[in-house]
Amino acid sequence: MKLGLNLGFEHMKTASTPHNFIAKPPRKDFWLLFKVASIDRLVQMQKGLLYMNSLEYFSNLEGEEGLALRADELEKVYGILRAGNTHSGCTTLSIKVKDEEVDLGSDAVLTAYFPRPQNTMLFCMGALADNEDGLIPCEADGKIYFDKRFLDFGSHVLLINKPNDFSYRMNTAIKKLHGTFSSKLLDDGYGLVDYKPLENYSGPIGLYTKDCKYSWQMEFRISFGVHEQCLNSKGALELDIGDISDISHIVPVQALIDSPFEVKRRTFIKVGDGYEQINN
Repeated sequence: MKLGLNLGFEHMKTASTPHNFIAKPPRKDFWLLFKVASIDRLVQMQKGLLYMNSLEYFSNLEGEEGLALRADELEKVYGILRAGNTHSGCTTLSIKVKDEEVDLGSDAVLTAYFPRPQNTMLFCMGALADNEDGLIPCEADGKIYFDKRFLDFGSHVLLINKPNDFSYRMNTAIKKLHGTFSSKLLDDGYGLVDYKPLENYSGPIGLYTKDCKYSWQMEFRISFGVHEQCLNSKGALELDIGDISDISHIVPVQALIDSPFEVKRRTFIKVGDGYEQINN
């Protein structure tokens, strides 16, 4: 049985968004949430402090290798339209000058950016979730193998074993903030990242589509908008959700690399008001 996060954001005011260029909604079903970082940052998170950076921040990361793994120049790009032959067919782009349509040519590219990327906050985690083949992407022979590149993110990993409780505490903390906003561009504020080849891509991207070169990260995102008064001097949001040590634990990343998770799948059928396991 899968657990889903339930971030409704029903209390927020909705920002205006375009309706003719909407990305596919992200998947929201998964088995487990995790966060890789330094031990100090994870202890801080376990005590309740979530440090959220903006789209603007993630689109401009430079410098050390660990940051480069998170950098994505398409982060604040909502979508790209390319003229010419693409995976979706032949596209032409034109502008209207007075009463005349002017074709921009076969090399024209139109890029749509998220409005107010400096006010759109992201909290990036990882999630173990089945792909289209019914397997977790890092799963092989009944085990979950963590990529060694996670060591560049930090020395330890925080495992959240009760995502619904985590969701409740997130929602409770967000409701206490004054100056939050939602948008249709944020797709309910959470979801799994979908990975696809984006070289010469044409179409919507949104918050939950990234290039397949990042697929090993198995990313899960939480996002919502906040006004300037909510941000600290570095343009980040410090969200206190309360202590989560009762629903999480911290282990070294290397331990998960050396001793992969074992996966034991079970099948249940609905019997009356409950469920009954039919195999081991």
